[in-house]
Amino acid sequence: QYAMGPVGDLGLLKMDFLGLKTLTVLRNTVELVKRTTGVSIDLDTLTLEDARTYELLNNAQTLGVFQLESGGMRDLCRKFQIQSVEHITALVSLYRPGPMDLIPDFIERRHGRKEVEYPHPLLEPISKETYGVLIYQEQVMQAAQILAGYTLGGADLLRRAMGKKKVEEMQKQREAFVKGCAEKNQINAKDANSVFDLLEKFAGYGFNKSHAAAYAIVAYQTAYLKANHPVEFLCAMMTNDQADLAKLAQYIAEAKGFGIEVLGPDVNESDVSFAPASLSRTGGSPVKVGQAASLPGTDSGKLPELRDGQAGRPPRERIRFGLAAIKGVGEVAVQSILEARQAGGRFATLADLCERIDTRAVNKKVLECLIKAGACDALGPNRATLMALLDQSLARASSLAADKAKGQSSLFDAFDAAPKKKVEKPVVLPEWPTSERLSYEKELLGMYVSGHPFQPSLRLAERYATHTIEELASVPNRGMARVAGLVTGVQDGFSKKSGKKYAMVTIEDLTGTVQILAMNENYEKFRPLFAPNEALLITSEVSTGEDKPKLFPQDILRLNDAPRKLTKQVRLRFDIAKLDRAKLESVRSLVEAHRGPVPLFLALRFPGGEIAYLEPNNHFTVAPSVEFETALTEAFGDGTYSAIADRSLPERALRKWERKSDGDGD
Repeated sequence: QYAMGPVGDLGLLKMDFLGLKTLTVLRNTVELVKRTTGVSIDLDTLTLEDARTYELLNNAQTLGVFQLESGGMRDLCRKFQIQSVEHITALVSLYRPGPMDLIPDFIERRHGRKEVEYPHPLLEPISKETYGVLIYQEQVMQAAQILAGYTLGGADLLRRAMGKKKVEEMQKQREAFVKGCAEKNQINAKDANSVFDLLEKFAGYGFNKSHAAAYAIVAYQTAYLKANHPVEFLCAMMTNDQADLAKLAQYIAEAKGFGIEVLGPDVNESDVSFAPASLSRTGGSPVKVGQAASLPGTDSGKLPELRDGQAGRPPRERIRFGLAAIKGVGEVAVQSILEARQAGGRFATLADLCERIDTRAVNKKVLECLIKAGACDALGPNRATLMALLDQSLARASSLAADKAKGQSSLFDAFDAAPKKKVEKPVVLPEWPTSERLSYEKELLGMYVSGHPFQPSLRLAERYATHTIEELASVPNRGMARVAGLVTGVQDGFSKKSGKKYAMVTIEDLTGTVQILAMNENYEKFRPLFAPNEALLITSEVSTGEDKPKLFPQDILRLNDAPRKLTKQVRLRFDIAKLDRAKLESVRSLVEAHRGPVPLFLALRFPGGEIAYLEPNNHFTVAPSVEFETALTEAFGDGTYSAIADRSLPERALRKWERKSDGDGD
């Protein structure tokens, strides 16, 4: 129970043991690769020159890669362009408070845009790999050894003294260093003191290289598995963080970026944890760890070619959601389901499922979660009907179990003949509204499986937004963007500094989520719009200085209001061969019913493919709207209505302190 200092004073060895979940991910990935491809991977003998791994790192596809997945580190990987494990070691050491200030200079030296300079010519051999920058504690020790003749033990004492900045001890060390430099290398006192000052600076934030190198190896191993076996790696990552729905959603989005489809849970297909879809247990014996199993259409052990410079494999590969990853469904319940499936094959109906499982482990609450998450979709016409049948199915299963426990048997049993299963013909209820069904999926799975609530708004978003949420990361810091999304969370608060209210709003599209910070006058102006499931269009300053982009809005409107405010021109397209007077009168009636200030053009396609544009007189200008587009589409078909959107962005509004500064003439 001693503190760190006294332990060392007593002459005892202090060791820190770090429990890294990444090691579990590595082990599980290797086991999954063995099961899916038959390939045995020895992480200790991996080549450290795998081109695909460095491509993944330099493309900043490092979500889930040990030590390299933060936004800042991803940006650093992209700028630095890693080519070796030594590079990873250096970046791990630099990306910390203190040495982080050296990163811009380090990148410039690495790319030859700035000359590499050494604290002293004798130090070139030990600092060449870090472009003349002393990053590691070991380099400081070696410098003292080379320049001033220190022993390694003495150099370590020097390093410790520099790190603790004890004035008296430092003065003694300086005198010894200057004297040693003169005796060993005839370095004058002025130069020796100058080098000592540099060493003192570097020692203040120097990182232990052996520690950084160990981290770099683990980082390389995770990157290697992600680059070469992304399905198995992402399965392992999802399983490891299946209780964290926010992280789970990130990994699922990452899988889509690799062309990998993530399938929802299924009591007839899913395993306990996330697994490649080819490993799903559809009855029979489960696949054991170490059992070889080739992917369909893939030569065992053969890695596919990279596609368009992206790490990943063909899009036919899929990940199946694990049953234990459903909120409210524990592993004991899942094991009961898998044992029943293994013993009797696929489940045919909800009643069949209830009769074959242990309802003490898989109780009503668990079954409700399974139904709401879509895991029982194959057992009935829809989720509403399955939920309505649940009590009846459980009651029948309970009755059969009680009869069996009493030893009762049917007439068929007496004649040693199996009874025929009664075919249920349930009354089919209307399915739940889409919003309710998707809400359950999001709550229980952390993702939408059977659709996305923003899908109906996608056409408007593509027309009027300048960026998707995923694309915001590429916007320059404090640049402008217009993004559309669905409100999924609102957190109100008070600023400790100003005492005024603010709102932190989360919006989501099909590519990701982002937070909006509305404060001061923006809070009062836009707070009524922040309603759950409201589709918004936000014109905003984008802050990309942190791990994730954040929006500071200049204007927010309901997405359905965007046509009215941001349309420059409306075009109606018609095939002239299909037009007649009655249809033209119908068009005229619709246009007059939606009068407004926006110019209208008719695009007429002739049989030969030529298109003529007609501009009606000023009487026929329109008010663009979703209703107008819907009416025209229903009357004349998809593609009739086309809107030319105003996608220009305003200049960034100055913050209050900037306006004050300008007024002061600063």
